[in-house]
Amino acid sequence: MMERYQSKTLMGICFFAAIFLAGNPVWAQSGGHASVGLGHGEEGYLHLEEMVKHLEFSLQMPDASEELKTHGPMALQHAKEALKHYNEALKHGSESLGRRGGMPMAEGSGGGGYGGQHDDGHDEGSH
Repeated sequence: MMERYQSKTLMGICFFAAIFLAGNPVWAQSGGHASVGLGHGEEGYLHLEEMVKHLEFSLQMPDASEELKTHGPMALQHAKEALKHYNEALKHGSESLGRRGGMPMAEGSGGGGYGGQHDDGHDEGSH
């Protein structure tokens, strides 16, 4: 009877050890994927910021087309609203990874990242 009890106890310990050892890498994988996703989101945010700057500039140009004058202000309004939602999503994404969620794009995902280091040295027709 005692051997049976010891055998069940040992099996239980092995079972929980296996669950713990197998579960830990799964968490690491999910955290890694979430972190990569947050990085992509930060990149997208920066691109959207650039879109806003270019729309604002193009609307001030004297040779702006009628289509731009008609649809540009609405596109600009929606892009600015999207930036607010984007920043909120980045804040929650940062918090879900255990990072400070105060102002995600002011710091970047690395805690001092590329919020102000975006290289804008590309030609306008390069995309």
